[in-house]
This record gives sequence, C-alpha cells and structure tokens, in this order.
Amino acid sequence: MTYPELAAELKALRVTPPDIYRASLYLDYLQNAQTFFQTTLAVNLGAANYSFVQTAVRSASLMNEMAMMFDLFIGTAVDQALSLNIPNNQTYTQYFDTNILNNDYPANLVDFRRTFIVSTGALQLLYNHFTGNIEQACRRMYADKALLEAFFDALTPNTIHAIQELTAIKSTGSDFHKGGTQVLILAFDVDVVGLFDYNPVTEIKRLVYKPSDIEADCLLAGRSDVVNAVVPGFMTASLFEIYNAQLAAYKATHPGFTGLPVPVYGILPRNYQSLHPAGPPLPVRAAYGYIEFLNNDLSGTSIQFNGYYPFAQSDYLIFKSQDAAAITRTFYRTEGAIAALACSFSIQDLHLENLRVKTYLPYLIDMEISLNKETNSIGATSLISGLGMPIGGINGLFLNAQDFTWVTPPPAATGNNCFLNRRYETDYKENRLWRWEGVRNKQYVPIDQPALLTGFTDGMTVLRAAQQNLAFNDWFDRLNNVVVRYIPYATAEFKNSFISPYYFDPSNATGQLFTMQTLVRGRLEVDASNYQEPDLPNFYVLAGSQCLDDLNQLDIPIYYYRIGMQQIVDSIGAQVQITPSVTIDNPDPPPPTQQLPVTYPLPDFFPNIPTDVVIDQQQVQALGDARYPARLLLLQTSITNSLHVEDVSLHDALPVN
Repeated sequence: MTYPELAAELKALRVTPPDIYRASLYLDYLQNAQTFFQTTLAVNLGAANYSFVQTAVRSASLMNEMAMMFDLFIGTAVDQALSLNIPNNQTYTQYFDTNILNNDYPANLVDFRRTFIVSTGALQLLYNHFTGNIEQACRRMYADKALLEAFFDALTPNTIHAIQELTAIKSTGSDFHKGGTQVLILAFDVDVVGLFDYNPVTEIKRLVYKPSDIEADCLLAGRSDVVNAVVPGFMTASLFEIYNAQLAAYKATHPGFTGLPVPVYGILPRNYQSLHPAGPPLPVRAAYGYIEFLNNDLSGTSIQFNGYYPFAQSDYLIFKSQDAAAITRTFYRTEGAIAALACSFSIQDLHLENLRVKTYLPYLIDMEISLNKETNSIGATSLISGLGMPIGGINGLFLNAQDFTWVTPPPAATGNNCFLNRRYETDYKENRLWRWEGVRNKQYVPIDQPALLTGFTDGMTVLRAAQQNLAFNDWFDRLNNVVVRYIPYATAEFKNSFISPYYFDPSNATGQLFTMQTLVRGRLEVDASNYQEPDLPNFYVLAGSQCLDDLNQLDIPIYYYRIGMQQIVDSIGAQVQITPSVTIDNPDPPPPTQQLPVTYPLPDFFPNIPTDVVIDQQQVQALGDARYPARLLLLQTSITNSLHVEDVSLHDALPVN
C-alpha cells in the first residue's frame, strides 16, 4: 500500500483522521467498523430496528470519532517506534514509507503489532467497546420508542410527538465503564403536532443516553410530572421540587423573603436498581436511562444593530441589550441555593463538567455521586475548587492538560528530533455566564460573591423550615434500595495510576516495562500498608479481581453503594469483600503471594448505613435542631474561604465562540 492508496481508502471511508500515516496502523479497524455499521448491525438488529437507526449509524461522524480514539492509543506505539528508529536517521514520512507502507504492508502491520502489544492491543478493546455500546443503545432506544414519545409529550405539554428516526449519535468522549459503555447524545427527527394544529412540524429532538442507573438523579432534581407520565407512580416529588414547594410555603408566611427556586428537568430512569430488591450481585450493567438535553447553543449573533444583538439566543452569553447585573445576581443566588442542597444531602463531584447553564440558570447533571459521604465544606461538593485548579462547578472556567492529541514531527525532522509531541488543549466549559462583546469574543464575568452567599443563606433557611415541617421523611423512605456511585478512588486517580502509565508511556508500548497487574499490586501494597482507622478501607477495591479485570479491558473501575446496605459493589454488581488480611498476588514469583495484615474490625465496608446516619441524622436533621447555627456557620465559612480572588488575567483573551 502506498500513501496515495491509503489516503484514497480513508476518503472512501469518509474518515479524516488526525494523521493519515498513523491511520495505516488502524485502517483495518475502520474498514471493519464500516462493515459493522452498514451490514452486521442490520442483521443483528433486524430490519425494522435498523431502518429506525440507519441514518445515525451510517454517518461519517461515528467513523471519525473512532479514528480520533484509535489515533490517541496508537500514537504511543508510534512514538516508541520512532525512538527505536533513531539510528536510521529517517524523517516521519520515511519511517512509514520504509517500515509500514510498501508492498509488504500486511506483514509489516503484523510485525508492528507483535512488537507494540500494549498500544495495538488497545485497538481491539476500543473497537469492541465503541461498536458494542452503539448496538446496545440502538436496541434500547428502539424498544423504548413509545416511552420516549411520551417523555417528549410530557416535556412540552399540549403537544404530541411521533419519532420518525434516529438521525445522529454523538459520543461524548466520556470514560468507558461496565464492559465498555459510554454516554451518548442522540438526535431524533420528530413530528410534533400542537393541541390545535392539524399538520405536524418535523423537529430535531435531542436526548442524553446514559448506560447507568440514573434513578438517584431523578429523585434529586427530576421533574415528577415528566417521569410519572412515562412511569406512573415513580415518585411523589424530587428533592429539588420539595425544596421549591417549601420555598413557596415559606414565602407565604414571610412576605419579605426573596429566595429563588432551583431548576428541575426531565430525567427518565430505565431498569433502575430499586426494582431488584434482592441482594448482591446486582444487575448494575442492565441499568440505563435518558436525560433531557440541556441545550445551550448559540445562534443569531451575526445580526447586530449598534453593537446590540436583538435576535441572539443563548443560555450563557449575556448581550449588551440585556440587564447583565440582574442576570448575574439571579444566577449566583440560584447557585447558592443549590450549594445549600448539595452540602446538606452530600451531592458531590459537581465539577465544571457537571453544571450546565440553560436560560441563564444553573442545572446540575450527573448527580450519581451522592448520599453516602459526609459534607462539611463546600469543597466536598466540588462546586468550588481550590486556587490554581479552576475546575469547580461554580468557580471553574476550563480544563487544562487533561486530554491531549499527538502532534506529528516537522517534515524535515530526523533522528533525535523525529518524535511525536503531545498537545493539550484548553477546554472552556459552559458552566457559567459570559459577556458577548462587540469584538465578537466571550468576556469573563466574575462570580457575584454577595449573591452567592445570600442564595446559600436563603437555601439553608428554606431547608431548615422544610426539615422542621418533616418535609423530607417520605423522600428518604423512597431512597431505599436506590443505587448511587461510591468513589474509592477518583477517576483521575485510576487514569493517572493505571491507564496512563500502562497505555500512554511509550517505554511500555512493548509491554516489557510493567503489566497492569504490577501497577495495581504496587498501589494495593502501599495503600493497604498505610491504612489507618477510622478511614474507610478503600484499598479493598484494588484487592478485588474485578478491578484488574476492568483495567485490563480498558474500563475505568466503577463502584456503587446501595442505600440501606453497608457494603459496596463493583462493576458487575458483586459485593466487595472485606477480609482480615489482603492478599497480593505476585505476578512474577518468587517471592510467593504476600498476605498483608490489615486492622479493620468490621465485617462490612461502612461502619453504619451512611445515608441514614451521616446524611439524614448528621446533616439533614441538624437543619431543624440546635445544631443548625453551628452547621450554617461551618458551611458559610468554607464558602468564604474558598472564594479566593479570581485570576482575571487568565481570561482576558478567550477563543471566539
């Protein structure tokens, strides 16, 4: 195969890879993917289902998403291959033309893959994950078609929706979990008929598909009218709806009170865990659901009059024709109330990717990490992050040095100068407000700290009144058997400690530096040896075989807590075992298997039922009794201390939206 032939084949596949030369190392996977989406999937799904999803699965976007993913992992092997090739003093193109692309291309590809077993071994895993996740999603959404139409009907009352077809699937790039599943954004062509209309109008309707249990999300911030319209009797009211009702009642008796409601939105759990009351193993991999797409697209900015954009529509950009002060004040007062709820009910991991702005209001998404760890500061919620790490949901601005792409060497670079570089992009998020100025650029809007603190105090005031009214008792009863995530190690820790060194260290591309088992064993030995009471024994997850199985399958291990239990379960729903000692299997004996004695006196992971003892008794009930003033002061102080002066110089020049 020659370079022109490679380029022609990629064009036929409608793929524009990050680098054409590197694509030669995963071309066959792209060819297999085209066959899968156009032929195999049609057989697997059946004619009716495939007809419904055909437009989406045959789109070039899916193929290009796969190419981006393959390129990221194959780049490690290429970088190492170039390093080993230094004595030949070749350029990048000469290396590929000589060693990969020639009449011996098939044999060269086999040799390359035999040498760089780690990087190239990832290709098959990624292919299986990506295609398997798409197929599973297609089966589920087709089976749920009538339910999704009812979901759309409930989101926009007085309209009737008829879904015609799935027109697009977009991978969110989220981590793979539970056998290679990943969050997707779905787009449907939907015929919409109004109550007094006769002719349907075709609209594009989007949903977020989550292959995980979102029952807790719905119980926290879902719209009860929407979910009950599809699943009758699912819940009486979500936590945020209870708050809004109690706010209205408090205002009725305190006319001068100006607290603001918190936003709720449509969340539709499917096959959620409270439907399965039996003990572990739990069917966690069968759970999934759909979430209203919180669209904040920008449009209409090309038409302006004297610096104003009268026809502009945006959910997070403030234009000159609008009252910026009022919008900002309302936004941060609402965030303050949300912070009161998050601190009281331990809704955590609310970093900048889990807060979205819609209609100038903050919406929380991905609230599955909740109700199991104490929250005695705003930092525990991740709504406000420390100085130098602007990633909090409230004070976050961007992600930096998180995701990277490979940069091809300059054309003339040879020898020691011929290597791949990593480019880390600064990714600005839409979790906060921005100004849109006449220079056609987003301008930084500082946090309204007084409004935020006022909103927090308002929120705590309403929560205190609600607890004194016993407003949360039935809601806590509804939580029984609901599954939420438990985080023994943050996703970033799993990546930095295991995924990155194994897959993205070029010196390990041949698999000779260390195995995944070696990495897990080393971390387990350190953490088990250093364990001290009364900390929770998180290291036990590393001793479980499922952790290593997940990592070897390029999955980020995931763990769950079932409300009412004192145990946690792994990614297949099996209980994490608590034993008097931890066994560390040596991958290269001798020495023999090592037993690490651990002083942990409890048979269960948790010393008590955390939702009952930590959340309800210590945090929520404290709202209504004599502990309230001290807890209010504790949390207020944590917010004040966390709101450092923001470094505006970082945000003087932002990319044009």
